[in-house]
Amino acid sequence: MKVIIFLGPPGVGKGTQCSLLSSRLGVKHISTGAIIRQEIASESALGLKVKGIVESGHLIDDKSMFLCLENALSSMTLNQNDIVLMDGIPRNLSQAKEFDSLLSKFSSKVDLVLSLTADLEKLVERFERRWTCSACGKVDSIVAHTDISKYSCVSCGKLGSMFRRKDDEPETVRRRFTVYQQETFPLVSYYADRKLLSIVDGLKSPEIVYAEIVSILMRK
Repeated sequence: MKVIIFLGPPGVGKGTQCSLLSSRLGVKHISTGAIIRQEIASESALGLKVKGIVESGHLIDDKSMFLCLENALSSMTLNQNDIVLMDGIPRNLSQAKEFDSLLSKFSSKVDLVLSLTADLEKLVERFERRWTCSACGKVDSIVAHTDISKYSCVSCGKLGSMFRRKDDEPETVRRRFTVYQQETFPLVSYYADRKLLSIVDGLKSPEIVYAEIVSILMRK
């Protein structure tokens, strides 16, 4: 398999691009949230352990996370030319080295790292426009000063159903950015030194970002 890692700060569009690539090109997409939910749903011993960690409000330890990832990869039918997109892992240098060790078990390696970049203040503004529908779960970008109580979800049409997730609150977003800068951003240099890094402006429209990513993939 060919492994592509997506890097970038919260809200820059990593999940959006992975979803577009997966639906349009048929490539595999692995996100940390998805593999955790998958393991919990399996009701395995690991799944029960992870469920307890999640419900207690603590972060999942690296060992458990990589076991979840190994199980997810093992459950896939992959051939040499299949592309697997990694969203949310690795998050730091320690995880990057552990990730290399895990891939070696599958006779694979990291083939490309895509770093979606953005001015963090502009991302804060993006989060301030981000609201979630309590009825259907869809996320919408709503201009400032809109009366949310009179706003109807564009996906399901329900009136007054939009709310802002705690993770999307400005103070929470800034804390997440701080963690990203301290722990994840050093991976940009790490993979650049290994000649694996390509940089894309994440503030462009999703379709333009998608086109640029596809262009990079075609050159690799």
